[in-house]
Amino acid sequence: MQAFLIILVMITTTASLCDEDYSVKKVQTSSDGINTSAFTDGTKRDCECSEKVCARKCCPLGTGYVLEEKKCVPVLDGFNPPVWEEHTLLKGYNATENMYFLIGKMNCTRDKGEIRIPLEPAIDTYHLRTDGELYVDIPSNIPPVIIYKPDKYCIDTFVNEKNETQLNALICFVTKPDNNNYALSSSCMLISCFFILLTVAVYAFLPELRNLHGMVLMAYLLSFFVGFLFFATMQILILRKEISQEECTVLTFIIYFSLLSAFFWLNVMCYDIWWTFSGKRATSGRHGSVMKRFCCYAGYAFGVPTVLTVILGALEFSDLPMQHPLLPKLRLQGCFLYGTSKLIYLYGPIVVLCVANLIFFTLTAIKIAQIKRDTEMLRSKDSSTHDQDRKDTQRMNLSCSRFSLYVKLFAVMGVNWILEVVSSFYPEADFFWQFSDAYNVLVGLIIFIIFVCKKKTFKLIKKRIQYLKDGGISRGQTTTSTSTRTLSTQSRDDVQMSTIKNTTAAA
Repeated sequence: MQAFLIILVMITTTASLCDEDYSVKKVQTSSDGINTSAFTDGTKRDCECSEKVCARKCCPLGTGYVLEEKKCVPVLDGFNPPVWEEHTLLKGYNATENMYFLIGKMNCTRDKGEIRIPLEPAIDTYHLRTDGELYVDIPSNIPPVIIYKPDKYCIDTFVNEKNETQLNALICFVTKPDNNNYALSSSCMLISCFFILLTVAVYAFLPELRNLHGMVLMAYLLSFFVGFLFFATMQILILRKEISQEECTVLTFIIYFSLLSAFFWLNVMCYDIWWTFSGKRATSGRHGSVMKRFCCYAGYAFGVPTVLTVILGALEFSDLPMQHPLLPKLRLQGCFLYGTSKLIYLYGPIVVLCVANLIFFTLTAIKIAQIKRDTEMLRSKDSSTHDQDRKDTQRMNLSCSRFSLYVKLFAVMGVNWILEVVSSFYPEADFFWQFSDAYNVLVGLIIFIIFVCKKKTFKLIKKRIQYLKDGGISRGQTTTSTSTRTLSTQSRDDVQMSTIKNTTAAA
């Protein structure tokens, strides 16, 4: 379900509709080239922008814009603004012949705090591009480059009070910053980090939990801890306006690697529990084999995100054109991934991993049902194996309990990322954003409740504290027995799997 919803959002957001902002009224042109009905109320509209590149001109052709009076007046100068392809000025390019200009000032959304303002004299680094978008460079801003589509700008010949003309543009300037939720979001993630770190501390404190399952879980939680911590740090620095674009880029790579690592560790958990029930795992429970398997898991869970991060960096600093679909545009879009880049480089791998996890869960659930059914049949046929069956059942329950924990964890993180995906496409829905950010608190808290707040864990904590108080000598060979239990915990699942399979084969 998690993967399906993410894919659904990705598909629906890539659909391109020709709405009112990109459709034009059917107009008539007089002999002097001036559009005579550009500002009349018409009902017939054509989607010209679906067939050719569109840009927006504030006034009809043959007229210019008077900013002080907010009206259009006839001008003698022809309208042919310079056009750039990426960062190169195209000499001899005729904009009016190669583009279709939407006529009329754009509609800025007041609910979002947008107001119309002229670019010059405050900003002089801007240009119209061949894709009809307006490139505006603001070095002191995060992001330093803002790309305005034709529904958020209009370019024209501006006429001042001295009747002098100059090329200028109106843009929809956002007076309210889009990081209003950063204070709540960063606070939520820091609180979640506290509970995640507390869970890791409990697992590190108890030798009984430092088996393969425990080490994988700690690696998963620490990856999420690093990602949440640096994400919160980035948002705090943005709020305080104490971050540069270079720092944004570095933090983005750290966060990207950490979040991907967390999802690959979750994939390791799902694979490991399936491997346990598949009966293919070796029965050796030696410490060396456990550590070897953990190192293999770590090579996968850290190695693949490392490769993906290197690819992201190589593409970001490559010579790909700005409009190339694979260009991440980290330095152009501000801090972290945004838009199409986020879909490709973050949500793409997450979807693949979620589908793989669902497959592992399904196969594991089928295997559990099969083993339980075979065990019940054997128990009814031969009562002499009742004691052994009871032991096998206890071991079976242990593995099933672990499987249940993984399912709960997958569900918790699934809800979190579904909210993240949906909210990222509806930035104007402040209530939904606040709900999504508040859930980040619950992520760490729920993980703490699932893995720590259990009677068995509390008993182990109490026993461990008492053991440390007694100096480790009151229980005789406690150290040895504890070490033995730690090394053999992982093998108990292997033994019970082997026993069940052998008994089933004998039947």
